[in-house]
Amino acid sequence: MLMKSGLRDIVETGGNTFSVIEEFSELTPRRKVLLCDHLFTEGRQAFYNTVELLWPQASHEDAKRLEKFLYSLKNRSH
Repeated sequence: MLMKSGLRDIVETGGNTFSVIEEFSELTPRRKVLLCDHLFTEGRQAFYNTVELLWPQASHEDAKRLEKFLYSLKNRSH
């Protein structure tokens, strides 16, 4: 029963959710570099402004989640 209700939730909300990480993964490499440059060299405000320009539907929490994700990738790559 639990599995059915969980599947129902996924199906009902699957098309309505916004994932900034998925949207980032679909960007061209050039735009990914731009976002990373803004975060790591220009500063957080430039990064947040760029996130807002690329994805107007993104909330502040989405931008913060993407920021944490990018820092995590950076730390794992070195």
